[in-house]
Amino acid sequence: MSKPLASLSQWALMLLISSFLFVAFFRLNDWLFSGLEHTSGVNWIFLPAGFRILLVLVFGMPGALGIVLGNLWLDQSQLQAAHSLAVVLIALASGLGPWLVKRWMESLGLLDRQLRDITAHRLLHFVLLYAIVNAVSHQLIRWAFQPETAKPWLDVWPMFIGDAIGALVMLYVMKLGLPWFRQLAYKRV
Repeated sequence: MSKPLASLSQWALMLLISSFLFVAFFRLNDWLFSGLEHTSGVNWIFLPAGFRILLVLVFGMPGALGIVLGNLWLDQSQLQAAHSLAVVLIALASGLGPWLVKRWMESLGLLDRQLRDITAHRLLHFVLLYAIVNAVSHQLIRWAFQPETAKPWLDVWPMFIGDAIGALVMLYVMKLGLPWFRQLAYKRV
């Protein structure tokens, strides 16, 4: 297989895996925490936020685009509605928001592209910046397209808290699971 074709197929695979995993974690979060929903689409604990961070940190742009596709899949019924542009913009904000935060932190030297020097402190900064960008961008889009029902200054806080808590829970679960994953990998070798 030629190198460009192999690279393209690798990108496509990462994109599909990201999309599938995001949708799966979105459904899991809905099942686990539907009772903690502040309003439609705003949850006090949102595990997919952590998965967004993991996908973007590990896969980069293919992970971000997979998140966009996953959001479009989840909201496909709303794509036929009057505010379909809002649905597309929210999907773009969901996927590209964490990617832009990653790129910005890399440009400032706060994050290495290969994640070699990632620390808990830098990861916390990433989570908090991502949660701010995600909550504010989502609420501004909703406000622009649904000004009569949007309450951006009220809904931004639960979304920020839900994204931050969900991201931290996912990252700590992954950190606690790393020794188990390593053991599994060594047993296979």
